[in-house]
Amino acid sequence: MFNPLWCYHCFVGVVMFLTFVGVIMVFSSSSITMLSSDKSPWSQGANQAMFCALGLLLCALGAHIQPRVYRGLSGILLIISWFVQLLTLTPIGVEINGNRGWINIGFTTVQPAEFMKLAVCIWMPLAVIIAKSRAADTRNNNSYAVPIIMLGICCALVMLGKDMGTTMIVLIIGVIALLLGGMPGKWFWSMVMLAVVASTALIIQSPNRLARVTAAYTKCGTATGFADTCYQSVHAKYALASGGFLGVGIGNSREKWNYLPEAHNDFIFAIIGEELGFVGTVMIVLLFVILGWCLLCVALQATDRYTAMVLMCIAVWILGQAMVNIMVVIGLLPVMGVPLPFVSAGGSSLVMCLGAAGVAMSMMRQQAQIATATDRLSS
Repeated sequence: MFNPLWCYHCFVGVVMFLTFVGVIMVFSSSSITMLSSDKSPWSQGANQAMFCALGLLLCALGAHIQPRVYRGLSGILLIISWFVQLLTLTPIGVEINGNRGWINIGFTTVQPAEFMKLAVCIWMPLAVIIAKSRAADTRNNNSYAVPIIMLGICCALVMLGKDMGTTMIVLIIGVIALLLGGMPGKWFWSMVMLAVVASTALIIQSPNRLARVTAAYTKCGTATGFADTCYQSVHAKYALASGGFLGVGIGNSREKWNYLPEAHNDFIFAIIGEELGFVGTVMIVLLFVILGWCLLCVALQATDRYTAMVLMCIAVWILGQAMVNIMVVIGLLPVMGVPLPFVSAGGSSLVMCLGAAGVAMSMMRQQAQIATATDRLSS
């Protein structure tokens, strides 16, 4: 279980399997929605397969780029992510479900915040390593202000598009990187308090967000909540309950017949539960746990601090986002529009998750045992 080479191959296998399951489930869960929109029932699934191919190419490319290249380009990647995110506020920006987080590039729409997650995973470890080194030299912790301010800019840019769910994921990645980099406790708790105050203010000033939060914890048991803000959450639970232990079978979901909104996107876990049952949902959860475990095991044995921190940041991103998505589906969190990594429909999310997997593979290959085995396979 702690063998780095085993972890590497297991990580690759889990990523491939989750991606395969995602394509199959997107085909299954989107067919009725596509027919209702006068499109081919296969169109959404075909798009997912196309983005899967693109993501796998990016993954393969990313796996063969040396970590020193990522380290050298980390600042440029972060600035590019800012620029692309700002494009959502221009005329080519697209608003979907109240969030202005996409840009129209002609043949499809792209969600820049997904690229920002990866950029933060690559840049923040280097920034906090430099900050810790300067703090040790000067005996002054003010050096941590730079990565904190840059993280704040990232969150602010995403929040300008009213996407609180993605903002939360970016913030979690950054805060974990700061903790791993030795940020003083008083700075951490100050950030936590600021995040709580800011989140509360953002929820209160938005009627839609406030309605989702209050409905999730107070109104979902009432007739008013069922018919209004809780509709999506209630039908997600119906789907999970209908699946039983083994599910109703792939393609046989009832909730995908336009009862459950976003069945192929943020609520695909509910359709997995309905069609594959309790066994299917447990399998998905275990796969994410194994993925995170493999990243953590290699990170803890890495000799290079930057490599270890990038692996941990990617683990926090994938596991954290999966946890938030699943908790939303089962009703423990209010609806916030966070996709299930590798599985939910959405080209930007899938391509960037596979890109992150490629970066992780590159970092893992710095471990001597993995490097020897992979070099032997490629020769």
